[in-house]
Amino acid sequence: MRKLIWWVLCWGMIWGTAQGEELLRVDSGAPLTLDSLVSLGIRHNPQVRQSEMNQRLNGIGELAAIGRFLPSISLGLDFSESKFENRTFRNPDGSVSTLPVTFQDVVIVPDSAGNLVLDTITVTQEPSEGKSRSSSWSVNANLSLFEGGQRIFLYRIAQAQKKINTLSVEDAHKTLTRTVAQQVVGVLTLEKVVELNKRLRDQRKDAYDLAKARFEVGAVTELDVLQAEIELGTAENAIASSERELEKSRETLNQTLGIDLRSRFPIAEANGLSPYQFELDQLVADAYQNRTDLEISWLRLKSARDNVKYARGAYLPRISIGASRAASEQSGADEAFTLSPRNRNTTYYGSLSWNLFDGFAREYDVASKRIDLRRAEETERELRLSIEKNVREAYRNLETVYDQMQTTNRNRELANRTLELERERYRLGATSALSLRDAQVTNERAETDHLQKELEYQSSLIALELAVGKSLR
Repeated sequence: MRKLIWWVLCWGMIWGTAQGEELLRVDSGAPLTLDSLVSLGIRHNPQVRQSEMNQRLNGIGELAAIGRFLPSISLGLDFSESKFENRTFRNPDGSVSTLPVTFQDVVIVPDSAGNLVLDTITVTQEPSEGKSRSSSWSVNANLSLFEGGQRIFLYRIAQAQKKINTLSVEDAHKTLTRTVAQQVVGVLTLEKVVELNKRLRDQRKDAYDLAKARFEVGAVTELDVLQAEIELGTAENAIASSERELEKSRETLNQTLGIDLRSRFPIAEANGLSPYQFELDQLVADAYQNRTDLEISWLRLKSARDNVKYARGAYLPRISIGASRAASEQSGADEAFTLSPRNRNTTYYGSLSWNLFDGFAREYDVASKRIDLRRAEETERELRLSIEKNVREAYRNLETVYDQMQTTNRNRELANRTLELERERYRLGATSALSLRDAQVTNERAETDHLQKELEYQSSLIALELAVGKSLR
């Protein structure tokens, strides 16, 4: 028995593993564009796929709402067989006897001469038993003519939910697009950081080689050589750290796309950074038109109004009509079941009901729906204020970062030029190793600051797109 249970569990695990969907692994040598990555994420991202599941209920939900206007029809078919067997009976004195029972009985019988005489006979009472069968079918149809208008509001609520499910999928696609764009920018920026650290490492290596050459001719002390070697080791560590961050960023992107984390592919870099040219008031107006979460909030507000009207319908009467047709037949033990019973019954009916008082349950329901409506109104109002605030804040951040990026770009050019001059002066012995190191640190900081501002600019632009609800590039 234990072996059987063990094999069942093993086969269950193997079957469950076989049924699970394998993660897609993407290994490409050709660069993938942002659009292709977004398409990949729409197909494989778990959150997007979950949002699409609710959309599958749109068709059946609409049919269910329409079906409330149609009659309900039910069909019943019943066959039964009963057996009975009586083996005991109660005596007049309260005692219970078990069959069969034998007793003497006096009867009047004619004699040989034709005269009636009394005679005693022995009687045996056997147990009683039997069997009966029953066949029946029925068809019932009921149509509600009036339910206080509630079916109309339920249909409108179903239509609103259908639009909400569709908009939720669209909102999930937009969110995924912005998230993937943000992470792609992060990966591309980290790739530049790795390249920058390698370039700085090469500069530190040149400085180290130059310090050793000058030490051999007695132009500098050994302290300068040791300091240059330390800075070279620090540059090597910076490369290792940035490569680990790049690997982590790539895995995060793969997770968002819903593919195997081991997937590796180059990313096509978009064209250069373009300056922002937006009007703030127009951006706010576009956000009101394009934000799917605002439209979903409005649909929920509309459904809340319909819910109030639906609750008020409980005060009105209910009118319905219907018809039923039934047939049945009881048959003996040796008779087969029949699909055409001979006993028939046809009924037509109309019904009017009006609930005049139910202990204030309807009043509480209407009041609750009104509170839900007020909450939906405040939620929609709060969302509109939040959207405008987010658009204005994202616009100002973009404006600030763009101006700062122009400054960091000039600083980077000046720092690079300064470093070249200091390196040449150090080679000629016209400056100290300390001045060269200062120029190297300044150049490194200027390059890093500019990369950081480029990342902030792209992130701010993506944040503005997310706040507006559409692409701005």
